[in-house]
Amino acid sequence: MMPQNEITVCAPVKPDLEGNLRQVLERVNADVQNNILLPFARISDSLHFARLLILDKAEQPLAKPAYLFFMANVDGSPRIFLQEFIKQARDGLDVIFGHCEGYPSGQAVDDGSRFAYLESRLIKANAYYINTIGRTVRQIRDEDLLRRSIHSFIDTQRFPGSAGALEIRRSIQEYVKNTPALASVNSPRKPLPLWWRVKEKLRFYAIVSGLVVAGIVFFPAIAAWLLIIRQKEKQDAADSHRAELSRLNSLRNDEDHFVHNQFSATGYVKPGIIRMITVRVILAIAQVGLRHIFNNGNLAGVKALGLDGVYTIHFARWILIDNNQRMVFASNYDGSLESYMVDFVDKVAWGLNLVFSNGVGYPKSRWLVLDGARDEQRFKDFIGNHQIPTQVWYTPYGHLSAINIANNAAIRDGLFGSMKEAQAQEWLRRI
Repeated sequence: MMPQNEITVCAPVKPDLEGNLRQVLERVNADVQNNILLPFARISDSLHFARLLILDKAEQPLAKPAYLFFMANVDGSPRIFLQEFIKQARDGLDVIFGHCEGYPSGQAVDDGSRFAYLESRLIKANAYYINTIGRTVRQIRDEDLLRRSIHSFIDTQRFPGSAGALEIRRSIQEYVKNTPALASVNSPRKPLPLWWRVKEKLRFYAIVSGLVVAGIVFFPAIAAWLLIIRQKEKQDAADSHRAELSRLNSLRNDEDHFVHNQFSATGYVKPGIIRMITVRVILAIAQVGLRHIFNNGNLAGVKALGLDGVYTIHFARWILIDNNQRMVFASNYDGSLESYMVDFVDKVAWGLNLVFSNGVGYPKSRWLVLDGARDEQRFKDFIGNHQIPTQVWYTPYGHLSAINIANNAAIRDGLFGSMKEAQAQEWLRRI
């Protein structure tokens, strides 16, 4: 289990209650922090982000009901979080999930039955991205307080013109040391436990070794598979229409209330066993990279190869549902949706193609990684057609971008160890 984990609860909505459920979620979203039903700000100090969204029912041939999704990014054990969640929001869970099939009612409702229901509806993400593994909500808040406190301290001081960066740094160190409110950050950040890091390394090397062996042994089959995929790509049809402006405007109304935003989307996997296997294998391999390589603030960037990545994503997940026939994607990112899309198109279009080119309507790709999102307008049309509203979204640190959070961590790091004058000047510029 990773230090941060994802929780995804997927529950079918009773057909005659979907309208009522939407009204309830609308009331929750009107005051996400402190609403009566789900007071997220009081539920847990281990909760990074949370959302509730309704995925419309699938028409034929799937003929699936509408689903209510509860998604959360939490520090530590999902089980412990859910137990705490239930204690803090019993009535809210009863009201909201009471609109869903199978939720306990009457005398059968207690914490045990609530937990059993949520646990039975848990589904595991096929791939899950964490900006920086091991960075907790408490750490983010404490380091934000540190930066703001140091900034205020500097504003109140009158350092002589001859004071160098090292002298100012020593004053800051004394201030932090003697400020009780900053006791939690008056020591270096603790690394992840050694046993966990060793386990992760061994796991990574074992998986990579297995993939290399499989690649050699099954090379003819992989080559044939790629040729089949290429033939199917030639027959693919891309979305040729744009979403209605009213729909796009409605989606934009739920964005840009904080320095970061939420994004939710869904779509169908292209039909056939080849496409289904392809998308499952790609997501499984992607998960290896997300967990073991792209886990320190840089999605899909490889400095050694000169590949710049995306720094603005906090968390993201890819989930296959309905027997692998539909995919749900959800992310928390900095800035506007336009900058989000451009960032990916300019830097990691190949990654978009690899993951999403097996989706119905995606811009035409070649060999899974070429073209596709490079057709920027077609890609934006595809996004507009597949983005769905997020009914409820919670963030505990809406004023902080991923870069702000990383900068605050670097400020804390700079309190400890030796520095030369030039290094101290660089550190002070962060403040």
